[in-house]
Amino acid sequence: MRDEATVEMTDDIEAQEAEQQKLESLLAGMGGKLQGLAQEQVSKRQLVEQRWLEDLRQYHGEYTADEKLRMTQNGSSQVYVNITRNKTRAGQSRLADMLLPNDDRNWGIKPTPEPQMSRLGTQQSGEDQRDQAEDAARGMQRAIEDDFTEARYNSVMRDIIGDVAQLGTGIVKGPIVVNRQRRAWQRDEQSGFRVLQMVDELRAGLERIDPWDFFPDMSAASMEEAEFVFERKLLNKKQLRELANLPGIIESQLRKVLELDSEGHKISQDYRDQIRAITGVDTVTNKGRWELWEYWGPLDKDELRACGCEIDDDPLTEYNGCVLFVGEHVIKAAINPLDSGDLPYSVSNWEEDNSSIFGFGIPYLMRDPQKVAASAWRMIMDNAGLTAGPQMVINKKTVTPVDGQWKLTPRKLWEHTGDGAINEAFYAYTIPSNQGDLYAIFQAAQQLADTQTNLPIIMQGEGVSGGPGAHTATGMQMLMNNSNIVLRSAVKSFDDGITEPLVRRFYDWHMAYDDDDAIKGDFSVVARGSSVLIARQEQQEKLLALAQIAASNPEFAQSTEWQGLYREIVRSMSVPAENVLKDEKTVEQERQQQGQQQPPPEIQVKMAQLQLEQQREQRQAQLDQFDMQLRMQQQQWEQEYKAAQLQSEQEIARQKMALEQGITQAELEAKLGLESQKLELKMQETAAKLQTERDKAAAQLTDRQNDRLARQQNQSMGFDSYG
Repeated sequence: MRDEATVEMTDDIEAQEAEQQKLESLLAGMGGKLQGLAQEQVSKRQLVEQRWLEDLRQYHGEYTADEKLRMTQNGSSQVYVNITRNKTRAGQSRLADMLLPNDDRNWGIKPTPEPQMSRLGTQQSGEDQRDQAEDAARGMQRAIEDDFTEARYNSVMRDIIGDVAQLGTGIVKGPIVVNRQRRAWQRDEQSGFRVLQMVDELRAGLERIDPWDFFPDMSAASMEEAEFVFERKLLNKKQLRELANLPGIIESQLRKVLELDSEGHKISQDYRDQIRAITGVDTVTNKGRWELWEYWGPLDKDELRACGCEIDDDPLTEYNGCVLFVGEHVIKAAINPLDSGDLPYSVSNWEEDNSSIFGFGIPYLMRDPQKVAASAWRMIMDNAGLTAGPQMVINKKTVTPVDGQWKLTPRKLWEHTGDGAINEAFYAYTIPSNQGDLYAIFQAAQQLADTQTNLPIIMQGEGVSGGPGAHTATGMQMLMNNSNIVLRSAVKSFDDGITEPLVRRFYDWHMAYDDDDAIKGDFSVVARGSSVLIARQEQQEKLLALAQIAASNPEFAQSTEWQGLYREIVRSMSVPAENVLKDEKTVEQERQQQGQQQPPPEIQVKMAQLQLEQQREQRQAQLDQFDMQLRMQQQQWEQEYKAAQLQSEQEIARQKMALEQGITQAELEAKLGLESQKLELKMQETAAKLQTERDKAAAQLTDRQNDRLARQQNQSMGFDSYG
């Protein structure tokens, strides 16, 4: 019996050892395969890395070592006029302002046109489903917004936008599981005082990925086509040991890393020293650091089992997961937490490359204009140095220096040798100045940079051209709006590449792991980065014009969401809407209260009729007043015309009498003085008669207006309580 037990124990040990060897063999094969795949992507990305180094040198205004050596040998200037930095910073800042408004989100969650809300297991009407879907969408939006706030979404996105502008590619990773500590004040049962406690909680977070550490499937042209992704992290020995605290770590493999690869293992080239040299920072050695590689992509089932993952044997099921490995040693593997199998990375480009995931940044787009500008400015400095003073020619046969030094200095003594004339000893030759022509080349390079980057100089806050109208408020607004057009592609790329897929993955995360069923539903993600492309002032004008158009047309008014329109008007004025506007529930309650105070339908009809009658009376009163003014004006014109006619006839009669009687004009005036007085008296009587008619017409108009007012008051006496 004892021998049989010993044999069985020995067999079990041998079986376990065989199983362990098989698992280690699978892990070694898995590590070798992933290492080879990573090396392949690293080698394929070398051209992109060289382009990035050149972009960084250009952004920081640095020449290469070969260029500096050539300039030193030629004795030329080494000054670098950097027009790339301002252009890049202007594009980066403008894009950040558009995508990350301070008073709004650049994304939203809304129900699909036909939401399927079947989580309650009950049959509901379409309207109830719609209301339920809208409430759930608002809840989901708050949950994701809370995740973004905890992860410092705006700060992370600004760093990513910086990568997009400088290198042409920005990467964000999320959702990732983050263990955050939350401060909680809880009452102590014994002392009765509140005590601070740090509570650990697992949340969905996000982070910026340095483009230098991002190695996707280089055969793909976009993230949708990418089958896998590698991410590199450089760890020291302390950080590598701390990995043992992560759940699911294969400690035996981690020990092998520390024992066998004591100097660290490198697959890719580390450009950090070169980057520090470009930015003017002292280089540091990276010896003793390990490359921890994180792989996301399809995995073999046997390999997942070897890592301790529980999987299904269905041959139709394909698994995507995450693997951590150092060199050939796999230290952890896990299945992708998202049921959709999406990779947790999103990429955006300033200008897309149709053949690669990595795009082109602003420095690359203005490479040639920057070279021309720097070369032109160096020539300007060299020419300025040559033209600062004349070139001196000395005839050594005529003079010789007293101190023996053939160098021109002030008040230097020279001896005449006696050969030749003294006035032929020195000759000054002036080098012609070409400053104007060279500066024209420099200005042309600046304009070429504006053209090739589609970033006009107005975006940098500098002067503008374009005629007198460009310096007015309207003209400046038009120029700013036109300059925003060139950023549409960058904003659209960011929305399509980062905002929408990132929010969608967070939505999938909450649908799968959030315990609150009230926020789950059939939703769609809306990226709203392009909604702020229009400048705030122009947007405000368009919103106000839209409000006027809708108010003037009953059909438009019926289809307009007035509360939402007013909210957008307030937001366009950069005023926090939540501080000045009532919430939807308060507005709805006030509407209901006003509806309860409304008079019966028959009273409303009579009130409407009364209002129409009052409007008719007012229009008729206006017409009567206009008619009276017209008649009075006509009477005044007739009086003036008759007076002028009488005066003209009188003058003709005077001249005729003077000719017939042979007397002077003065004698005639004296003779006709009495007749003039009579004529003046007649004119006064006519004017008094006209004034009497005017007073009579005005009194009649006043009586009619008083009668109308009395009728209106009598008609409205029964409706005062509903006014």
